[in-house]
Amino acid sequence: MHGLAESIRTSVTYGELPDFPREVGYEGESEMEGRLSPSAFMHTASGSPGLRRRKIESVRRRGEPLACAACGFDFERFYGDRGKGYIECHHVIPLHETGERRVSISDLALLCSNCHRMIHANPPWPTPAELGEIIRRQTEGSEGEAPA
Repeated sequence: MHGLAESIRTSVTYGELPDFPREVGYEGESEMEGRLSPSAFMHTASGSPGLRRRKIESVRRRGEPLACAACGFDFERFYGDRGKGYIECHHVIPLHETGERRVSISDLALLCSNCHRMIHANPPWPTPAELGEIIRRQTEGSEGEAPA
């Protein structure tokens, strides 16, 4: 696992995707479901579902909505009952930087799927606050412009 993690870090440093072994049966451009992928690895390594649950419970206890820390999107407000309780959880300081360590709920941020994906899109990875600032600047810059 440590060797694979080091390979991933090295590849990402040079802007490449790691060369993961293909499953038997790989044909053409199709992919086997369930194989290890860079995003699956990062999320598999990300940790405890119990910690995620406690983060969500702490937000609810404060009477706050489960809204994205970067853009404010609230799945329940937008989708009604279908979105109730849905939100993704993100390590503010990536585990690949810190290695194995104790993590508390203050080390986690709640993010919508889009913002979570944008943080992990490519290095350098912004914090949720930095992504929120990017969103704010983009929104301010586009005010008054006609839609394309």
